[in-house]
This record gives sequence, structure tokens and C-alpha cells, in this order.
Amino acid sequence: MQDQHLPTLIAPFKLARQGQTLHGVVSVDGLERLATVLSDGKGLIDVSLQFGKDQQGSNFVRGHLSAKVNMACQRCMKPMSVDVETDVSLGIVASEERAMQLPEGLEALIVEEEPMALARIVEDELILALPIVTLHENRDCEPVLEKLQAEAERIEQTEQKTNPFAALSDLKL
Repeated sequence: MQDQHLPTLIAPFKLARQGQTLHGVVSVDGLERLATVLSDGKGLIDVSLQFGKDQQGSNFVRGHLSAKVNMACQRCMKPMSVDVETDVSLGIVASEERAMQLPEGLEALIVEEEPMALARIVEDELILALPIVTLHENRDCEPVLEKLQAEAERIEQTEQKTNPFAALSDLKL
């Protein structure tokens, strides 16, 4: 199936009533909260979302998101490419009270007013799917902490050799 243009704003309850499917891509650079945990705004998110109603009458959105983003390696602090994939399984509700009544397996997507930004769903789910710690393979990076410790030791040794107060010891009576 070919990707379609994804709308910026959606009406989740209407999409669920109509049983609509959305396929397409979203650019990472437009997602401000996600950008705060990435090393740059490069990347595209493949989006596939199916809206509908289940047998109990609950509105839902299910689907899959996948992206390749750049994050900082926590060992060397250099950017690295990270593949992120997640399945989406949300119950579309209008209030916290209704969220408590959702069937098991559905997380709440509280929609207080329509239309809402599609990016909100994509961004929330992708942030939750990001790895907590990103690391290059050991052979691919040099730890920043070890470099800083080695530099600090070198500076300390240099300062000990050239003590600026050494000349004062000659002036003691």
C-alpha cells in the first residue's frame, strides 16, 4: 500500500467511527518534545494507524511506528543512529473517568477537543519507545569520562612539578 499524505490535525472519534487507516511519514524535526532527547532533528517516522471500534464499543487506534533517529551515545557523547519501533494500542476517550473503563490492553488517549494534532500521538508513543540508555559498541567509541580523568591527572602532575610556591621555601629562615 502506498503512503498517503498524513493530515496535521485529526478527529480521532470521527476516524474511529469511519474505521479509517492512516499511512505515511512524519518528520522528526517538527516534534519539539522528541527533539529534546535527540542529538538532531533529522529523521522520518513511518506511521501506520488503524482507527476503529471494538466489540465493546470502545474507540481505538492501533498501529505501528518506526523511525531511525540520532541520539547521543552515553559513553562518548557522540551522535549515533538508533532504530526505534513500537506498536500503538490506544483507547480513544474524552475523560479520565472513561479512561478507567477501557478494556485491558488499551492505554488511554484522552481527547478533550477535536481536532487534535496527529503529532501528539506519534510523539508520545515514540518517546516512550526510545531506549533509556544509548551506547555504541565498545569498539566504536572512546569514553568521555576516561578521557577527562586522564586529562585531569596529567594537569595535576604538571602542577605538582611546577609548584609556584617552591621559591618561597628558599626564603624561609
